[in-house]
Amino acid sequence: MATADAFPLANQPVLLRFGVAIAAVGVVFLLDQTFGDLIDDGSQFLLLSTAVLASAWFAGTGPALAATVAGALLGSGQMPVAPLDERATQTHLALFVVQGVLLTALISELRRARGVAEQQAAEAQEARRDSEAAGRMKDEFLATISHELRTPLNAVLGWLHLLRSRKLDQATAARGLESIERNVRLQAQLTGDLLDVSKALTGKLCLDTRPVSLTEAARQAIVAAIPAAEARGVQLTSIIPDRAVPVLGDPARLRQIAWHLLGNAIKFTPRGGTATLAVEVTGDAATLTVSDSGPGVAPEFLPRVFDRFTQEDASATRAAGGLGVGLSLVRDLVELHGGEIRVANRPAGGAVFAARFPLHPVEPEAAPAPSSHAVVSSPPLDGLRVLVLEQDSEDRELLRTVLQERGALVQAVASVADALEALEAWRPDVLVSDNGTPEHDSYSLVGKVRSLEADRGGRIPAAALTSFARTDQHVRRMLESVQRNLPKPVEPAVLTAEVARLSGRDRERTGASGPVDSHHASRA
Repeated sequence: MATADAFPLANQPVLLRFGVAIAAVGVVFLLDQTFGDLIDDGSQFLLLSTAVLASAWFAGTGPALAATVAGALLGSGQMPVAPLDERATQTHLALFVVQGVLLTALISELRRARGVAEQQAAEAQEARRDSEAAGRMKDEFLATISHELRTPLNAVLGWLHLLRSRKLDQATAARGLESIERNVRLQAQLTGDLLDVSKALTGKLCLDTRPVSLTEAARQAIVAAIPAAEARGVQLTSIIPDRAVPVLGDPARLRQIAWHLLGNAIKFTPRGGTATLAVEVTGDAATLTVSDSGPGVAPEFLPRVFDRFTQEDASATRAAGGLGVGLSLVRDLVELHGGEIRVANRPAGGAVFAARFPLHPVEPEAAPAPSSHAVVSSPPLDGLRVLVLEQDSEDRELLRTVLQERGALVQAVASVADALEALEAWRPDVLVSDNGTPEHDSYSLVGKVRSLEADRGGRIPAAALTSFARTDQHVRRMLESVQRNLPKPVEPAVLTAEVARLSGRDRERTGASGPVDSHHASRA
């Protein structure tokens, strides 16, 4: 079907279209001369109007107006001699001009309306296709996330069943505990990625930027990726300069970028292959490059490799797992750092991901050397009073046990009212609050604590355990009085170290280390 504004002679030369319109008017006057007895003045102007209408429909607006002018000029040259007939002819002529202009405008408006209708129909069809594609993508994503979350649970439940049977030798039991820990961390990683993607989609993904060494973030990412590489039989290599490469960024997020790129390379590298991480300085930019010896990215998938919830192979029989959010999160984080990321296939095989960051003139502070596992100082909490507010009974029991094992005196409650009562009656040293209860948002408890007088339990340091996918302005206002915000799941050692820090107990220990990097600990 031709487009609405493409009249039949649209592709013909302009002179031809105008010639057709003038010829149509000429045919009318030729018929008038030939069959004058059968055509009166009124019939003549009706024929002229028909010629204008046909010109507008077939040749366009311009030729139709030209036909109107030509008809008016030729009609005025045939004025009758009698004054009465002359006035009638002039009236007919004026009506013809008005009619010709109106017919031309009408055809033009009809053509425009048809064009709008066709465009809206095309947009509706495109929207329907997008909706169907989004529906399929949603179904595929839900199936994928169900599979990816259930797979670690299968290993966890299986090993727990075997461990509870008490029929395993020490080595097998140790291997089972390692598997449980690895799969639980995998689930935490998947959940953390989904939360980060949610923040990115809503514009809530923020950075804690400061001068930092990109080489240090790369080294720590390699250390964190060693267990996954060993499990898959992939060799990790690195080309990292000894000197610091300063960039302005968030240390935890830079490690996350490098870790995701390494994890992606390890996932698609066959056993016995190699994944390489390199850091280099070119001009005024620092480049973090991760390459592998795998099959590379399919050329048709390269433009969509950083799209959210997309995978090269999303079928149920795919060889590699994942949710299709890691690389999209990497792109978001790189762009938040003012950089850019590109991907290409190597001629010899394998993919190359290169993330460029602007160099920063300020030298970063020295960072502690990385280790194969996060080392978190866990000081004793002997005699320390800790009030725990947690609505979930199992989480409440876990927090109580973790803190009691370190010597703390713990009172665990499930409601804000019980917590306020305990604050005044029991006078704890530290408050640990969950992110929410059915009756109140327990972050508001921290605000209530701040409003109490000192002799009623006010001014107690507080830590909040959060599972929010995003933090809106209301929650941020309630978090202003929280000294520490710990994301779930929280490491027991990180929790006890933070409680000690809030109470000042860590300063009483000789040789106490600095603040704990809980984000790194939770992802190591």
